[in-house]
Amino acid sequence: MDSFALLRDLSERFGVAGFESEVRERLEELVSPHVDEVQVDPLGNLIAERRGNGGPRLMVDAHMDEIGFMVSYVEEGGWLRVVPVGGWDARIVAAHALTILADGGRTVRGIFGTVPPHILTQSDREKPLTLEDAFVDVGAGTAAEVEEMGIRVGSPAVIAYPFGRLNGGDAVVGKALDDRAGCAVLVQTLETLAEETLGVTLIANFAVSEELGLRGARTAAAQIEPDAALALEGTVAADVPGVAPARQPTRLGAGPAITVMDETIVVSPVVVRALTELAAAEGVPYQYKLPAVGGTDAGEIHLSGKGVLTGVVSVPCRYIHSPFSVLRLDDFQHTVRLTTAFVRRCADILP
Repeated sequence: MDSFALLRDLSERFGVAGFESEVRERLEELVSPHVDEVQVDPLGNLIAERRGNGGPRLMVDAHMDEIGFMVSYVEEGGWLRVVPVGGWDARIVAAHALTILADGGRTVRGIFGTVPPHILTQSDREKPLTLEDAFVDVGAGTAAEVEEMGIRVGSPAVIAYPFGRLNGGDAVVGKALDDRAGCAVLVQTLETLAEETLGVTLIANFAVSEELGLRGARTAAAQIEPDAALALEGTVAADVPGVAPARQPTRLGAGPAITVMDETIVVSPVVVRALTELAAAEGVPYQYKLPAVGGTDAGEIHLSGKGVLTGVVSVPCRYIHSPFSVLRLDDFQHTVRLTTAFVRRCADILP
């Protein structure tokens, strides 16, 4: 499957943190032909092992989940109240369409309701929207009608629009590129290496609940017991008007981003040097992610067991944690090349 089709396939699937089954099932179909063993652990992580020639155990991780919402209350008039699942900016949710996962796997469309400006006072117009004030309209007139739709307290929801190219160019736009982009990198890496003899035992982990505190990676690393690890992410690109270069964690078009430090890890210089030298050798453009911004599953993985030498490579994505993100396919493909090279050479370049 080409990069565009794969990203679209994964982006458009429902996978709010804690409800990743649709994404997991598709990923299992995609990777099973290229690995020796696949299992799903009690938390829902998808762990796929590709055996090598007895070398070190290399864990490569990407998280399946996306931010979303959960129904917290159904009003008698049929309105839904929701709470965030993961890190939303409340300013951007008004008037967006939601997909709600109802009982039985059925999906229901909803809209974040808004009050027309015609009847707002000036002071109301100037107030920021809070999620506590937000309500969702599913076209129901009573709470009983909502129940008949299969919606209840605990039903998850996500703001969802179709994936596509941005005006026919190299940029694509879709939801959940944090971290379906990383998942797609891992799928294509496994495909590329399928016929090769590896110097490592490669364990691909597609993690649950990263957006709720790196939960899946913690339990997966405890089971996998890796000697080294690489986390793959779709990370913050902020090369937009109004943001100074010194505040831009990454930029589109500059290649994969190599982390030296974020809020959860200081990456060993050994790993950073290995990644940069591999990129140079492979002719892959790369950039450093601005230190101390955000966090990834690497934060939990590197602390597991006796400690794990762990790196982070990310696909730059504009507007993450919003209804739409944007990435460039050349950045994505360069990330696949760097990840593939790291797996091939890991046994030789790391202590």
